Amino acid sequence: MTESHPDIIPFPSRPAAAPVDAGPLVLIVSANLSLSQQWAEDLQSSGFSTRSAASLESALQWLQSTPAEVCLVGPLNPGDTVESLQGAIQKHAWPTQLVWMPEGSAVAETLVCDWYPRPMDLSHVGWLVAAACQKAKLTGEVRKLRRQLSNRNVRDMVGHSPAMQQLRERVQQVADLGDGCLIIGERGSGVDLVALGIHEASKRAHRPFVSIDCSVHSAETLEQELFGLAETTIGVGVTRQPGRLEQADGGTLLLENVDTIALPLQRRLATILRDQRFEHEATGERIRFDIRVVFGTHADLDELEGRGLFRAELLHHVTRQRLAIPALRARSEDVAPLAEACLRKLAAREGLPPRSLTLDALHRLQAYSWPGNQSQLEHVIERACGVITGRKLTAAMLDPWLSNANDDEAPTGLTLAQMERQLIESTFARFAGNREKTAKALQIGIRTLSGKLREYGYPPRGGPGSNLKAWTPSTVGFPEDASEQRAA
Repeated sequence: MTESHPDIIPFPSRPAAAPVDAGPLVLIVSANLSLSQQWAEDLQSSGFSTRSAASLESALQWLQSTPAEVCLVGPLNPGDTVESLQGAIQKHAWPTQLVWMPEGSAVAETLVCDWYPRPMDLSHVGWLVAAACQKAKLTGEVRKLRRQLSNRNVRDMVGHSPAMQQLRERVQQVADLGDGCLIIGERGSGVDLVALGIHEASKRAHRPFVSIDCSVHSAETLEQELFGLAETTIGVGVTRQPGRLEQADGGTLLLENVDTIALPLQRRLATILRDQRFEHEATGERIRFDIRVVFGTHADLDELEGRGLFRAELLHHVTRQRLAIPALRARSEDVAPLAEACLRKLAAREGLPPRSLTLDALHRLQAYSWPGNQSQLEHVIERACGVITGRKLTAAMLDPWLSNANDDEAPTGLTLAQMERQLIESTFARFAGNREKTAKALQIGIRTLSGKLREYGYPPRGGPGSNLKAWTPSTVGFPEDASEQRAA
């Protein structure tokens, strides 16, 4: 109550933020208020800025708003444990060093922190905290450098064009901000690669990256994927499988083709992403999570929102940061490095030296419009490599796979079974009759491969001539050229 208004109880104000030029921030967590005050006075006299929390819950609230360099922990309330505090610090990757000063010599073996049993001279507390601050600074710098060095996915955005250089810079900027973002790109342009690059360059890189393609799910199955599935088993009860929201806790969730989500689910999803929690309908369990959400789409969400086909509140959740992936047809100078990267990846998978493109093949690829973007380019090269045995790709080898009518169309005049046989036999020949390598390159089981080869007329595995090319005579007699029986 106040003198002028006795009926009004003033709302307790939050402590003022530390000045800009204040010393390192130390959060004192202890249920012993007198001990907290003694530590605070000693640290303040040594040039530190201090905050006090009497419970673990209030300490976590302080750390979420303003992470401290050092967390000095004394006696805690019943139910509060220093292990829980350490787990929260590790989960959120806060650059906070934990200094625990328990009574006596008791210490938990699972803790990874500095601990010093009390009683201890107060003059030593400042020295301990100063050492912990220096360690926190070094840890933060190491994490920053490690993120920069291990950010392979940003480097995997192959291309030397100005548009790609600008995109890589934009990815780094968005990653540092930590907000949700919207990635707009045509089909096959690599939305998932850009989203993964944002995750790897952010402070959440040590946590999971989870993605889901919304276009392949109905409203019901998508809801189960996001929130989990509850099953009732006789004698066991209700068991719940965690959904993608829980799996991505602490990390990043990518929702590809977000424009295909049904409107009723959009409304619920907007509320859940805003509150970072939901209640499971089957079990009634309240689940909290902490994720960064990234939307991927090739549609104009603003236009869909204007037509009432996309919820404004869901769109607002990610529209603060937008990234546009340039189409491959607008940066033909990136076709060559993309093709080379694809050939190197195929060579690593097959365990063979990489193939190369002839000049006419490169010009053919650069002149193509690529409506399927980077994914289509990779598919064309993989398919062309799958049916040749040489080490060079020519324009003639690529032309059958570059159809203006249908970019996924295979060469005409062959049935599906004939195409399958051609692919298997050419791969078998490329690996000189090695069935293990052939099956690995085709990503099929070796028994499946042996069955197909037996169907094509090859001898059984391990038998005489099992690595020789099969001969299927068109007429009774012998083959005209005995060289057809050369080792394949």
